[in-house]
Order: sequence, then C-alpha cells, then structure tokens
Amino acid sequence: MTKHDGLDQELRMGAQYTAQHLTPAPGAIPRIQGIDIYGTTVPFNGVAGGDLITYINFQERFDLDARIRSATRQGQDGIVQALQKLKRTGGILVADVAGHEFTDAMRALMLHQVFHTAALYEMDLNGEITVRLFEQINTRFLKSMTLRNLAADRDLASFITLIYGEISYTGRFQFVSMGHPPPLVFSREYNRFVEISQDRLVSYPPIGLQPSEDHADVGHYERALGYKKRYTVNELNLMGQGDILFLYTDGLLDPFSSFSQERMELTVSRTKNANAKEICEAILDDRRMIVEQTDDLSLVVIKRG
Repeated sequence: MTKHDGLDQELRMGAQYTAQHLTPAPGAIPRIQGIDIYGTTVPFNGVAGGDLITYINFQERFDLDARIRSATRQGQDGIVQALQKLKRTGGILVADVAGHEFTDAMRALMLHQVFHTAALYEMDLNGEITVRLFEQINTRFLKSMTLRNLAADRDLASFITLIYGEISYTGRFQFVSMGHPPPLVFSREYNRFVEISQDRLVSYPPIGLQPSEDHADVGHYERALGYKKRYTVNELNLMGQGDILFLYTDGLLDPFSSFSQERMELTVSRTKNANAKEICEAILDDRRMIVEQTDDLSLVVIKRG
C-alpha cells in the first residue's frame, strides 16, 4: 500500500464516520399528532456526500415548559406564545452542499453544527427560529476560507442550497428557501401533485453567494453577483387527510433524468395509503429501477394523517 492509498483509506474512514453521525437518530424526527415524517439521504459514493437532513424535535430538544415559565415571569408574552406553538410543531432542514466528495461531507457537518448552535441562540432570544438565523449562516459561509479550502472546486466552496421549514399539527408548513428545489404537495383528493402559485415559493440565492444588501458589514463584501434581499417566509398547507409534502435535493429529480416528476407522481399515487417511510422507500426503489444515481440525493416525506 502506498502512502497515497493509506491517506485515501483514512479519508474514507473519516467520511464514513461523519456520515454515520450525521444521520438523525429515530428520536430526532419530530413527533407531531396527525403528522407522519420520514426522510433519508443516499450518498452518490455510497459513503458520505454533501446532502444533509436534520430535524428539530422542539419538545425533545428544549424544555419548553421551563422556557415558558421563565418568559412569563419576565412578561415576555410574545415569546410565551411562540413557545406554546412549538409544542405541536417540528423543524426540518434539507441542504445540498455543492459536490459529493468526502470533503463536502465535512462541509455538511459544519452546516449541521452551525445550524443547531444558531437555533439555540434563536430560542434563547426569541422563543422560536427566525430568518435571522439564516442571514447569519449566509454571512458566515460567504466569508469562510475554511469552507473554501475544503472544496475540491474553490469557486463552489460556499454554494449550498437549503430549505428549512416547520410543520404544525394543522398541516401548515412555513419555510424559507435558498436556491433549493421547491416543495411538492400531493393531494389525496385529486390524486396528483397540485400546482402551487409562485408567490408561495419565493426562493433566494444559495447560501454563501450574496451578502444581504442591508447587512451591517455589507461594505466588506464586494461580490460580483451583487446583494440579496432579506429572507421572507413562505407558507403551504396540507389541507386534507392523506395529503403529502415532499422535500428533496436535486439528485432526486434531475431535469435531464428519465425519473421525472410525472413518474414520481405515479409512484406516490400507488402508495398514497402507506406511511411516510414506505412512500419514501417506494419512490427511491422506483428511481433505482429507472436510472442510475449520479449525485447525492435526499428525500423527506411529510404526510398528514
């Protein structure tokens, strides 16, 4: 074995370890009355890549009752109301770091840690997660030389698409998107994906490409791609029992792939009575039969019971 072979093996072992510990534990998936959630990531290289799924099970991760008592004592009525809503709400983040090499798995790990650290600050400050969290992540990833040095192609070092949303027991899904594929909603009543108006699918440039035009340090960021507007929140609703929401990365639905949205719709129609995990597995199995995988891919299924 050459020195190069030994290094490659070491990198593979490190990437595999990273991938194993990035996979959310079963208890991390939010448990919300009337809502069934399941998601999975399939790395292109079979070990680890740049896709990331992570959840916030607010009830398990935070002591909401203790936070409510504290906010009540301090007269913070707005924070009390926000915390009360989180008792029946779950957070889901899906991200796609440019590339699918082992170093991209490390960048996904960095995003994972930054997100959960920032979420803790947000909970302490606001009793909920706001778009400010993503403004901060965007700014940090824009300027990080560590991320740039990790990337195989340094021009792609900050290129991350991301969607974060919160699903409530009522089926309401509020989300913010940064260059990520838009969610799909399957209607049980109409037995198909429903058309969503573009004003409910507002998306911004991928993380790390553009600074916010009104950021305090904007004068330190001279970017050829210009500056972005502040993030805003979209809202979708799973109106009926059995409606299904899908979050995914572009490795699942590639415009040039024979596995199309229409083909996926047929699979969902056939399995719509199954649970979220079974629907997710059926989609991935069908895709494997039709076309080879050429990128990391991730899929989260959210079904209203």
